[in-house]
Amino acid sequence: MINLKTNYLGIELKNPIIIGASNLVNDITNMKAAEDAGAAAIVYKSLFEEQIQLENIEMGNQLDDYNERHAEMIRLFPEMNHAGPQEHLFKLRKAKEAVRIPVIASLNAINDETWLEYANLLKIPELTQ
Repeated sequence: MINLKTNYLGIELKNPIIIGASNLVNDITNMKAAEDAGAAAIVYKSLFEEQIQLENIEMGNQLDDYNERHAEMIRLFPEMNHAGPQEHLFKLRKAKEAVRIPVIASLNAINDETWLEYANLLKIPELTQ
């Protein structure tokens, strides 16, 4: 049998077939099917700083829409904060647990501070083992 082993980002893979970051990886069933079909690794869908910022703004606007409709009411909803990247990290953990092949995180950020913050979140032990 031909040896198709390759090295990608310092990770030894059984072959060069890598599933790229796409909507395909949103479904664990698809990820398992790709693994069963011979994929050697999966690049998980990117964590986008801009998307988190937009969701945060939209959530704030939605919570504020009904404030001050009545004189005795200053805020209808309790003070709530957007979860930030936590939902993405949760899904990434679940994806990593679901398959035996490497799952590679992807990050897209525009601000230096956010890039470093999110990169550090992505390298937490349960994601890098």
